[in-house]
Amino acid sequence: MDGTGLSDREQRALSAIEAELRGDRALDRMLRSGRRRRPAAWAGVWAAVTAALFVAASVTVSEALLWGCAAAWVLTVVTALPPAVERARHRRGRAGPRAEA
Repeated sequence: MDGTGLSDREQRALSAIEAELRGDRALDRMLRSGRRRRPAAWAGVWAAVTAALFVAASVTVSEALLWGCAAAWVLTVVTALPPAVERARHRRGRAGPRAEA
């Protein structure tokens, strides 16, 4: 920047953006903790493990592998459910009428 400040219009726009970001609890929590969480990525990992165990159990007809597949499936669902609910809530919140600036 060349040292000039923001105009009044730009200051108002910036304040509106900051206010909107302050209302995002998930973003606030992520920024305060200093680390990024990737539960959806873990759900993908568990889904891959579940698929691999299912294929192995189908090929070998092993009861132990079938139980392992069932356990991995439960972990997949438990890991994937919170991000899916959060995403649905986020989309539902955005679906409402937007305020014009």
